[in-house]
Amino acid sequence: MTLLSETERFLAAEPRSWLRRPIVRLQPVLAKRGEPNIDLDRLAGAIDGVGCLEEMIAIESPEHWAEVIAGLGEEIDGILPVSIPAYPTEIWNSHPQPLAERGLPFVFWSLLGHDEPDFWRWSARDFLAALGVEVHLVRDNAHGLALLRALGMRRMLRGSRLVVFGEQNFPWNAPAAGHLVTEALGTEIVVRSMDDIRSRYAKFSDADVAAAWNGRKGRYEIGTVRPEELAGAVRTYLAIKEVLEAERALGFGVNCFGDLVIRGGRDVPCLAQALLREDGYIASCDGDYLAMMSMALTTFFLDRPCMMSNMYPVRYVGALEDHFGDPLSPDEAAYPREQWGNLARLGHCGWVGVVSPEMDPRGKVTLNDWGGTYEIQRDGCGCGIDGELAAGEAITIVELKFDGRTLLLGAGEVCETTRHADMPHCETTALLRFRDLEGFVANISREHTAVVYGDHVADLETLAGVLGLDCKVF
Repeated sequence: MTLLSETERFLAAEPRSWLRRPIVRLQPVLAKRGEPNIDLDRLAGAIDGVGCLEEMIAIESPEHWAEVIAGLGEEIDGILPVSIPAYPTEIWNSHPQPLAERGLPFVFWSLLGHDEPDFWRWSARDFLAALGVEVHLVRDNAHGLALLRALGMRRMLRGSRLVVFGEQNFPWNAPAAGHLVTEALGTEIVVRSMDDIRSRYAKFSDADVAAAWNGRKGRYEIGTVRPEELAGAVRTYLAIKEVLEAERALGFGVNCFGDLVIRGGRDVPCLAQALLREDGYIASCDGDYLAMMSMALTTFFLDRPCMMSNMYPVRYVGALEDHFGDPLSPDEAAYPREQWGNLARLGHCGWVGVVSPEMDPRGKVTLNDWGGTYEIQRDGCGCGIDGELAAGEAITIVELKFDGRTLLLGAGEVCETTRHADMPHCETTALLRFRDLEGFVANISREHTAVVYGDHVADLETLAGVLGLDCKVF
């Protein structure tokens, strides 16, 4: 057990402003003049780094209340009701309509001295919610911090962008269905051609490439990748980064198997993915914008590294044999066949997937030539990433569905990273144990799943609630 679930994502420098989840601003409102029942200084310290409190406003009258709530600016993310230690009729109960009209979240914080929910707010929560007010009853401080991060995510996603490169010929077809994500979460899916990357290669000199690589190479081991292919992979990184900065995008994906690879290209963006994550972006294989959104929801919300890859239930022996030339079955001595119903492998392009160095128990990943597939043979070109996942680590599996409104969460653990002998198109996969793989597969959106270390189901459920997503847990 490596406790990598506690590891935060590695950042080479301070990310661009649009890649930082904003600090949430809460407006404390005192029901009437008197002694507040919340120690606001203590609360401000507890949420520091995630949220901040505005100067408290004491309500003088119903008219003043209506004026205050209506006048709260767009920079305010939520209202923090503050009572006085007595049993007065509180203004939000006697005059709830301003809250419904303003539409800001109303957050009843937990009891700081006990780290418990203030159950006297049950009735107010249900009353206000019935009138259309978004109400949150914080269970404890950990839940409150998750709630604030979720409110920050809601603000961050509005007007944000993701860039997909390449022809749109897979089911994750952005022109056909990307608008569903925009309608649900506010993120626009921008489609750019492969030429938008390749046309930039010539502008980056060998010195530019060397400077970029020398600043990052300590987290990477050189394996079988050729020097000229490594330089090309860094040049791809620089080109994609320029596009992302121009678009002010959260991240990118390239449709390798629908455009780049099948046309003979080997300037695959595996290393570009890893390096751009170090710059604060998210990155996914195959231009799957839903996997990209799953990673954005995970990384920016949890501040944890994540990766994505193809997920293959090991019980599909025939389909795996057809796809790999081998069923990749687990060792039955270690994993009896009766356990296979909850076991799946994770693999993509010869390797586990694009594993960031901080997710590998060695703290480094190896750069090899691109791994190819069973149908498209490995030819020594390109730059792929050989990384491992840590055995024994708890994981959370995340998938946003095509409707943009359904979030699938699975709980599980990493069993091992398996080395497959004499399979150049599949040298490594990770073996995962799901808590309920049957249930997950019954609702699955795609083979692409995002994986993060740790059990984050409860926090991601909080995020789903704030974003208005239908969350299904397995």
